[in-house]
Amino acid sequence: MKTPKTKYFLWLIVAIFAVTILLPLLMLIFEALFTETNFAFDNFLTIFQGEVLKSIANSLIISLSTGLLSVIIGTGLAFILTKIKLPLKNILRLILLLPLFLPPYITSVAWTDFWLFAGFPKSFIYGIPSVIFILTTVYIPLSAFIISGSLENVSASIEEAGEMMSSYKTVFFKIILPLIRPALFSSFILIFILSVSEFAVPSYLSVNVFTTEIFTQFTAFYNYSSAIAHALVLTLICFIIIFPGKHYLLQTPFVSFGKKSHKIKYYSAEKPFIYFLVYLTYIILFVFLPVMMLIIQSTEGSNFALMQSIKQLLPAFSDTFLLTISSAVFITILGLIFALLRNKILDYILLFTFAVPAVVTGIALIKFYNTPALNFIYGTSAVIIFAFISRFIFISEKIIATGLEQIPPSYLEAASVMGASPFYSFKKILLPLTSEALFTAFFTAIIFSIGELSAVIMVYPPGISLLSVRIFTLSANAPQNMVSAMCLTALLFTLIIIFIMLIIKNTVFKKQWKQS
Repeated sequence: MKTPKTKYFLWLIVAIFAVTILLPLLMLIFEALFTETNFAFDNFLTIFQGEVLKSIANSLIISLSTGLLSVIIGTGLAFILTKIKLPLKNILRLILLLPLFLPPYITSVAWTDFWLFAGFPKSFIYGIPSVIFILTTVYIPLSAFIISGSLENVSASIEEAGEMMSSYKTVFFKIILPLIRPALFSSFILIFILSVSEFAVPSYLSVNVFTTEIFTQFTAFYNYSSAIAHALVLTLICFIIIFPGKHYLLQTPFVSFGKKSHKIKYYSAEKPFIYFLVYLTYIILFVFLPVMMLIIQSTEGSNFALMQSIKQLLPAFSDTFLLTISSAVFITILGLIFALLRNKILDYILLFTFAVPAVVTGIALIKFYNTPALNFIYGTSAVIIFAFISRFIFISEKIIATGLEQIPPSYLEAASVMGASPFYSFKKILLPLTSEALFTAFFTAIIFSIGELSAVIMVYPPGISLLSVRIFTLSANAPQNMVSAMCLTALLFTLIIIFIMLIIKNTVFKKQWKQS
């Protein structure tokens, strides 16, 4: 239960969020649409130039293809994880998520190493198909994770009733697929937004997409008016894709928490080992193979490049760790506040901040905070934290809201009847019951923040060294074995953080990852 004073405090935090995060985005849109006197029509005419139209087409092809392929393959993997009794299922699930834990540019370097080693033609390596392939391997685990959570919510009684009238194949296509349709749409939209915002992979593979076009106009040519107009067009494209499925994206839970009140039906396959073999083959080819190529490539030559890469990246370790942890704390707290308020308008505001592509977020923060009055923010790491919050608070709020929805209202009502204060109810009931959701939101914010490059490369101030930016800038002139070694170092850094987080989870909550 929320008292008036508590509500005022929560809404005050929302107001601060609106001024620091939402207002820069809105002002960028206004600046793109209007000059000092009239509508800025001329700024939008550059959209119709041949190279710009080609970059837009490339972005749409890559993002739509990545989203579609990720959902299709992710659905198959989610079915195997959820409906087939596999040995070591929890370990296999964690290994599947590994590509999602890694920054996409590391995956791009790993696959480029493999393709060059295997003798693939450069027309493939440095082209749209390779970008689609890499981003698909990165985001398939995200799709499988969301869809498997939706599959777990399908009661066995529904499937058993369907099997009394027809085969399981018919039940899957006629009953199960319609029930998990919100998760399918949500996965597609989520992956589309992340793919269309991706800057590092297309840039590394020399593929001209709309984000690189905007980045070049803003940072290389200093054509701010054109870059801002292009940024608005990219944002509009994202909203056009999101609008038909906005209801699914707002209502579908991203994560499933707690024990199920219903039984989950397992598919009685005649040869279950075939499904296990398919799943294991996928992990070997698309998870282990790229990592092995990084290891092989980084050890080529007479000198072992790993130690040298550690020295090169040493200044970035502490900054990256502190900033990602700090950002994750703010993102989790704000996500909890927005989830507690449970306001539809706030949901749309968070969806708006997430739908704005990362490079557009970076430009908005620069234009708003790069002033003498606000330089105390722009010249510090605070602007990076603002970028992380803008990018990932929507995901955090969705995860925490899912955890809150599973708490019966009667718990808080009973505490209120017994005379418990709102703070006591929050501390003794709400907080313990949402602890897993809070940890998941915190963990997710750390992982996404470590890999974020598109927004950070626009706003990071002098004196701040982040792992993603440092590797991206150093890789331009470094030999291939050094690039691979730096990516391998970043991989080890990320895995160490994941390992520490899992230890903390098992120690604090005294339980392992939930089983299906």
